[in-house]
Amino acid sequence: MSIVIAAAALLLLRLGFLAPRATLATSAAALLLAAFAGLTLPDIDQPLWLDHRSAVTHSILPAIAVLVRRWALPVASGLGFGTGLHLSADLFPNAMIGFATVKMPFAGSIGAEASYAWIAINLVACLWLGGFALRQAVAHEPLRRLILGAVALLGAFYLLRVDGGWAALALFLAIGGAALYGSERLGLILANRRATTRL
Repeated sequence: MSIVIAAAALLLLRLGFLAPRATLATSAAALLLAAFAGLTLPDIDQPLWLDHRSAVTHSILPAIAVLVRRWALPVASGLGFGTGLHLSADLFPNAMIGFATVKMPFAGSIGAEASYAWIAINLVACLWLGGFALRQAVAHEPLRRLILGAVALLGAFYLLRVDGGWAALALFLAIGGAALYGSERLGLILANRRATTRL
């Protein structure tokens, strides 16, 4: 289901470029659809004959795969945010053993401590990518803030219903805030560099 939603977000975004006036609204809608898809996207590992908590799907890789096309930045941002939300919940299993550990293809489980590290590192990377791609895709600051508010609301609804609850939500907001600050700073540095290069 998450693949269908992500594909719909890409299609919506692509069609939005055919009507230039709708591009900003289309970008926002595609980003939010992709964030919703990202909530369950990591769990496509089993239908793909990968082990549960596959390192392939429980990582930044799906969001990076979308970055092949610059026009897909809003979808990459949404997948980054949605996958980050999913990984926030995955940091709070009942016990990090067996089914809950991260598995590398052809190698199996990486163990409890390495699983926590893998999930945490990819959580930060996903949220950073989400913020950076959002800044690149949506230049309109008030719309960016509205999108971030919608993602936070989506996160609250999702995280309060899964293992981890409030702790996962607090972690998401703390890491998300830091990642957004970092991506915002990098975006400003790159914009200043471009401006001075033009002079």
